Amino acid sequence: MAARAGRVAGVVIMHIARAVWISLMVLTPLFGFWLASSLAAYNNATQWLALLVGLLLFPIVPVGWDLLFAWRRSRRKVVKPAILTRIDRLVLRTLIINGLFLGVMMWQGRAASFRALAVRGDWMLDGHNGSIASTVRGWLLGFADRLDRRTTKVDNRYGESDNAPDDVKPPVEPEVTPPVEPIDPTKPPEPPKHDGAYPLPAEFHPLVSAMPESEQTSVETVGAYFAARITNKRELAKALHDFVVNRLHYDHDALELIEAHDYKNVPEQTADAVFARRAGVCEGYARLMTALGKAAGVDVTYVTGYIRDSERRLAVSDDPWDPSQREALEGVGHAWNAVKLDDGWHLIDATWDDPTGGEHDTTYLFVPPRMMAFDHYPEDSAWQLLPTPLSLGDFVRQPLLSPEIGKIGLTLVSPTRSQVTVDGEVEILLDNPVNAAVSARALKSGSAAGTQGDPCKVTTGAQTKITCDLDDGEYEVRMFAAPHTRTLSRDGYMLDYIGTILVNSH
Repeated sequence: MAARAGRVAGVVIMHIARAVWISLMVLTPLFGFWLASSLAAYNNATQWLALLVGLLLFPIVPVGWDLLFAWRRSRRKVVKPAILTRIDRLVLRTLIINGLFLGVMMWQGRAASFRALAVRGDWMLDGHNGSIASTVRGWLLGFADRLDRRTTKVDNRYGESDNAPDDVKPPVEPEVTPPVEPIDPTKPPEPPKHDGAYPLPAEFHPLVSAMPESEQTSVETVGAYFAARITNKRELAKALHDFVVNRLHYDHDALELIEAHDYKNVPEQTADAVFARRAGVCEGYARLMTALGKAAGVDVTYVTGYIRDSERRLAVSDDPWDPSQREALEGVGHAWNAVKLDDGWHLIDATWDDPTGGEHDTTYLFVPPRMMAFDHYPEDSAWQLLPTPLSLGDFVRQPLLSPEIGKIGLTLVSPTRSQVTVDGEVEILLDNPVNAAVSARALKSGSAAGTQGDPCKVTTGAQTKITCDLDDGEYEVRMFAAPHTRTLSRDGYMLDYIGTILVNSH
């Protein structure tokens, strides 16, 4: 009985081993082909070049290796009997080549590899949108998303998000009300409206502008000052936001130390430290917002995660094609806030409303969650405040847009991906019911620092079309817009950046 059981166990083990071996033979080269070709597509290769890169792993290099072996063997005077059959050799060579490739990529570039799969893992389906293509695309990208999520860790240089309470739920979606009247700089500012509309006025709250220095001795005195004078929570939160933007300036020296991983020399980013220094990075802005909220009796939480935005990466380097800049397109660490008002939780990023070299803004004050998700991805998905949170793959695949596009009243119709491949011409469609002024410029990879790029043709209307004629190469098509009611400057409309499409032209 024992001998029979042993034979049965041996047969089972042999079948399992054979199944594992066959799976390795099939899945290893398939995964190697998928990863290599996706990396090629992610780095702007054509479909044919991406296919060729994938085929190098199988069968081109393994077959070439075996042919070289057979040729060298045929030239020997004495030929010994082959230990392995040709098929066995081919399988073994395929596994060695693909195993080495995958091992190196998992060791040296795991995050970049899985990000390439998440963004361009469906490259072979470009131009195909039928039911079968959509189903296959969903399988491929769904699997890539799971890989990307398992290997991506949020940069913890700014700490971790506050835990999301049980009552976190999407807020009542605010009505977006693009400006209908030109801004009159001679008119004194008024307190913001409290009807839930977005965006709120960009002018500082009057109490912030008129606040005496004697009331700014500490975080606690500032919070108490506003709480004693403002009863509406929305207005109070705006006043705190405006105070942070008004008091702090962005500390670029500290950012350079952070980017160099010289954390021991980075100035302290606690609320009290940045309040005293009047400077900080995103962590300092967000922690000061949290502390002011506590002092004023408003529930403000601290949120960390990723940001991605083509325009803001230029703050690190004037050269948009500096290889170190690609990280900013894929996601870098950041900190912002959520605030609880009477109708639920809302999102605030005071850092991005205090742009370097520009005017303060309210684009990221109570920004609608779907618009915030254009460029912010929280570590804790609950802080997306969306009914169905985006996956990390959804986040990196979507076009590089700014909430400014929604604030103006525009909607991007197509393309729907951050990176597209075209044959010489790219067409971008925008729903434009507010008759906003729109422009776009195409900047080619390798352009000198400071180059603005070539203007694209814009056909205005309820659906505005941007057309860019491109030579072969990689481009950033940067889009700009402004409400048609905005006061004209001497040089024409002052347009705001609304987003970027990465284009590979062949």
